[in-house]
Amino acid sequence: MTVAMFVKLETKPGRKDDFLARIQIQKKITLEKEPWCQRFDIMVPKDSENAVCLYEVYDDEDAFAKHGQTEHLLQYREDTADMIADRDVTLSILQE
Repeated sequence: MTVAMFVKLETKPGRKDDFLARIQIQKKITLEKEPWCQRFDIMVPKDSENAVCLYEVYDDEDAFAKHGQTEHLLQYREDTADMIADRDVTLSILQE
């Protein structure tokens, strides 16, 4: 079953542009190195100064688990740790 992840991040004040630059790199790497990643969208809510939302779709739960162990994701987390104030993750199964 296809798995979708919606993430709402709150960046620390003054770090949103740095985060957006780094997440663009992460998107490119993920789509290039993870054939099981079907979609990776970056969205910026209009009504929030520091919020960024991500929408990612993976082939199945095993693919999502593999994503969580990739070297590039672990590096991204390290690189952005001081940029993020809060993170809310919702994992869902796509209904088709």
